[in-house]
This record gives sequence, C-alpha cells and structure tokens, in this order.
Amino acid sequence: MKSVTSLLAMAVLASPAAFAHGTHIPMSQQAQPVTITTTDLGDGLYMLQGRGGNIGVLAGEDGVFVIDSQYADMAPGILNAIDEIAGDAPRYLVNTHWHGDHTGGNAIIGDAGATIIAHQGVRDRVTVDVTRDFFGQESTTPAAPPEAWPVITFNNEMTLYLNGQTVRLIHAPTAHTDGDTFIYFEEADVLHTGDLMFSGMFPFVDITSGGTFSGYVAASQAMADLATETTRIIPGHGPLSTEADIALILDMLEGTMAAVQAEIDAGKDIEATLDAAPLTPWVEDWAWGFIDEARFTRLIFADLSQASE
Repeated sequence: MKSVTSLLAMAVLASPAAFAHGTHIPMSQQAQPVTITTTDLGDGLYMLQGRGGNIGVLAGEDGVFVIDSQYADMAPGILNAIDEIAGDAPRYLVNTHWHGDHTGGNAIIGDAGATIIAHQGVRDRVTVDVTRDFFGQESTTPAAPPEAWPVITFNNEMTLYLNGQTVRLIHAPTAHTDGDTFIYFEEADVLHTGDLMFSGMFPFVDITSGGTFSGYVAASQAMADLATETTRIIPGHGPLSTEADIALILDMLEGTMAAVQAEIDAGKDIEATLDAAPLTPWVEDWAWGFIDEARFTRLIFADLSQASE
C-alpha cells in the first residue's frame, strides 16, 4: 500500500479536484488542516463536513459505505473520522458526480481499500482531460489517476443491501451535471443529494458538464417526491435539511427561471438582462460567495437561451 503522503501528492497534482466550484486551489493552500465535523444520524449513518461536498457514511458489520471524498488533502482526516466512527476503513465509495470537491480524495480512500462506484458519466469525465469555459475563463481539469476511477458503474439505478439498509443509487439525468446520483437509505429514511441540493443557496448548474436547469428542477422534484416530512437530508452543501427545504428550492427555481425567461422573451441580451437585475427578490436570501447574483443570472440565461434555439 502506498503511503498517505505519496498518494496525497499524486492526487493533488493529478485529480480533477481543485477546479470544481471555484478557481484552482494553489498548491500552497492544499494541505491546510480543516476540522471534520461528524453528525450521528442513527442507524449507523453519519454526515461528515469539512471542505468540499458533505460526506455520508453508513457503518456496520457489512463494512463501511461512504458517499463522496471531498478534496485530496481532506482524505487523511476523513479516513481518521471514519476510523473513529467504525474502527475500520471504507469498503465502498460512491461519487455523486465528477467535481473535484466530491472526488478529489478518491485515490487515497480507494487505496485504503474502498471499491469506487459511480454513474457511468462520472467515469467518462474523470478518465480524460476536461476543458470548460468557466464564467468566461477557460480551464482544463486533468484526468484523475487510475486509482481514482470508478470501477463499478451504472446507468439508471443500482441497489445495495448493507448493514440493514436498502441503499438506492438513483441517477438524475442532465441536472447538476450529466452524471449525478442521489442516494436513499430506505429503512433509515435518509437521503444524500450530492450537488442536486445546495441547501439555502443558489445552486451551481454546470451547463458545461451536461447540466440543465430543467433537469435540476426534475431532480429536485424527484427527491421531493421520495422524501417525507421525517426524511433527513444530507445536501451536497449546507446544513442537514428536510423535505421543506427542497420545496423552498423548487419555488426559488421556478421564480428565478421565469424572471430571466421574461428578459429573454423581451429580446434582451445577457448584459441588458444583468442591468435589469431580475433576480433582486431572491438575492438576499439565496446568493452566496461562489454563486452570486451575476453568476446565477448568467447560468440561467445561458441555459434557457440554448433551450430555446
């Protein structure tokens, strides 16, 4: 087994990790310690929060099942947190999509013994260099090392039976990306959304990776239909959430998309739409550092304009 130090160096250099929901993280900032916060949800389930997407963990006699791996430099701390929970290393690792704040630790956690599982769309992207226009800045995410690639893939849905849970992996097409998965633990009534939910925030819809707003709305509705008032929801980003939080997101998306569509229907280009500030009613409650008013307006405008062509 390779040392954690050597794997960390390899993963930082070669993973799709750093260019995910923002600019590339400089090497000098990669190994800064970040505290992993663990929330016990009962039934052997936990939510881990650090830097990057929220992680789900199911621990028990059948082995440790993990959802997402954050950034490469977070992986040692994640493994330590999992060891404190379960006294064991992960047996399975599922990626909810390809972005590096959810897959950056794959190589290290995989080397610890985890079999990596994901939708086929994730493998299609992490195995090649991906060049994207990211809010006007072109950037290339290099292919991840083979140690980080999913070795089991699926197209629509997969079910695992582990630690007393029926674990359903459900694909959401053309939503946040083209390879999204949300995971439902039936007996515990816990849902992990990946980045199909940014709780209390404007979502990032990666239209350069096959994402669409119509698909994002459909995925949100599918999760809302699956959830109940008692369902505990681990979002991709944000605090532990509920079905009511998804309902708020659906209302926000309906309103913001309609507001931008009205500007498009009036014949305005993106600059005129930005000047009109159609998202003003939602900005105070939903805008945040990465997806501010201008970026969310640009994303909606670009997607809806393409859809109408």
